[in-house]
Amino acid sequence: MAAMDVRMRILLLGVLGLAACGAGEAQPDFSVRDTAVFVRSDAAFTQRADFPERLESTLEAALAYWGGSWSSLRGRSISLEGTAVVACHGIPGASGCFDGNIRVSTSDLGRTFSCVEATELVHEVGHAVLGDAAHQDPRWMDFGAEAAQLSGRAGYAGGGEVGCPIIVNVWQHPPDE
Repeated sequence: MAAMDVRMRILLLGVLGLAACGAGEAQPDFSVRDTAVFVRSDAAFTQRADFPERLESTLEAALAYWGGSWSSLRGRSISLEGTAVVACHGIPGASGCFDGNIRVSTSDLGRTFSCVEATELVHEVGHAVLGDAAHQDPRWMDFGAEAAQLSGRAGYAGGGEVGCPIIVNVWQHPPDE
């Protein structure tokens, strides 16, 4: 009887140990081509049924702009944060970050963006493709063609469709000295 009690305890400990494995790891909300996506925002565009496809098409356009491919994002994660700033190497006020994974805010200056294209996502994909933390590539200042390609898409606020204004200075960054 005592041997059975010991075996049950060992079995129970084993089951609990397996259940605890990965317990601290958050599961992505969805994946886009082997890239985990975490949605930590209640921005209207993130709640749309077509958001995964919309995100994929925006990433596709950004990768093309930077001369990258899906391999630049494979195995990484993208987090859309409902806070005005995201954690980024101790840089205060960052609305986007790439540190091996991408984090972007879905709001800026107290207003929530109406579409994913208006976030820092295109900029942060550039870091995933190029590295270039010092922003030396001239494309950091010339997003006109990219903005034109992504413009005209619908945005969302409250319960309805609104415009999706793309303001390229959100993406721009002059070379670091």
